[in-house]
Amino acid sequence: MRNWLLLVGVLQLSVAGFGCGDGLDGGGEGGAGGEAGDSGPSGSNSSGAGAPASSGAGAGSSTGSGAGAGSSTGGPASTGSGDPVAGSSTSSGGEPSECAGAGEDECPFEAGVEIACRLRFMYGVNYAWRDFGADFGGQTKWSQAGISGKKSQVLADLQDMRAHGVDVVRWWIYPRFYGDQINFDGQGNPTGLGGTSTQDILAALELADQAQVNVMFTLFSFDGFHKTSYNPPNGLSVASMGPLVADAGRRAKLIENVVRPIARTVASSPHRDRMLAWDVINEPEWAMTGPSLYGGDPAFEGDSSKFDLVTHQQMEALAKESAAVLRGETGAPVSVGSAAIKWGQAWTRSGVDFYQVHMYGWVNDYFPYTKPLSEYGLTDKPVVMGEFPINMAEMDVGYDKFVGDLYNMGYAGALSWSITDRNFPWSSNKTTVKAFADQHPCETRY
Repeated sequence: MRNWLLLVGVLQLSVAGFGCGDGLDGGGEGGAGGEAGDSGPSGSNSSGAGAPASSGAGAGSSTGSGAGAGSSTGGPASTGSGDPVAGSSTSSGGEPSECAGAGEDECPFEAGVEIACRLRFMYGVNYAWRDFGADFGGQTKWSQAGISGKKSQVLADLQDMRAHGVDVVRWWIYPRFYGDQINFDGQGNPTGLGGTSTQDILAALELADQAQVNVMFTLFSFDGFHKTSYNPPNGLSVASMGPLVADAGRRAKLIENVVRPIARTVASSPHRDRMLAWDVINEPEWAMTGPSLYGGDPAFEGDSSKFDLVTHQQMEALAKESAAVLRGETGAPVSVGSAAIKWGQAWTRSGVDFYQVHMYGWVNDYFPYTKPLSEYGLTDKPVVMGEFPINMAEMDVGYDKFVGDLYNMGYAGALSWSITDRNFPWSSNKTTVKAFADQHPCETRY
């Protein structure tokens, strides 16, 4: 674990203003949005707004996912591929860690993810983008600036989130490989970060610090496995992740020339403490095919007409290799944003520090959130509900009860979908987000 994480644990109360009972004032009208798809720069190509129609155990509207809420026995808070998450009180060998001298945690949430020696219920929302695929790197062909070129708009969004109880913002970096984000050589292998990527990562952390929110960066998404296209109608050439992930040598270039520079950029920021955790990839199951490596999970049935599909073994390798680099460079815990708890075992051996599952109505019909986590076989690490509809569409349960159930039944956090997806409007639901935070002003703030 890096020393800066310990420093955060000791100083965050005085420096970041995240103490118990911290006020929730602040303002700005958040959100931009729309439904862009790949046809133009109008807003959201929402992977979160709808899972691929061919996937899942029933007809579904929304981004993939299942979830189960547990009983009162949540998973251990400080676990992770053989090592505790950042801030754990003991090392994997039983020796005292940096947290031994960090002082008493004033309001630990025992089932939570431990970061900088603080156990909390990871609470917030998905941004997940202001301009899909442009926030980090920009898109010159659509005249879309990265975050460093639209700071005032992004700050207003983050301040609005903060004013309505949000502590953690799940924010996507490269949902697809188009625009200027990544440089490629003549063989289609990534050679480094492109466009304004570095400036945008640094700007995101700076703005998060100004707004007093924290960030979970999501590096990739299943969207990135769309088949390669050249000069499509939207004017962009789009490279597929599939061939890179499927080949060990090319995957190594992706890790070293994209994942590691992102991590090092975060580590170089004076506001690096605002980056609490990593999510390697959003809902990878939609870009996978074939049997699960582990018993109990159904086979993966991604749409081969749309995506360059990879096997479980290949996607697990991406997760495991990325997790090692992200943790090694920053010390922050790592997850994978699983589409559904029906694939609950898929990432249990991928080197993650906490599990993350997504849940929408179609999944709840088959894999109810009220089912204990023990019945899904997820008890060895914390489990965060990384996506669920903020308006509770097709869920037959209200936001307050749903999040309250997660809190009481052993989940480690809840991040609703989303700020910029018009199908799940933030503006008409943000008061309910704030209401839960007001009920738990300390346990929901790192």
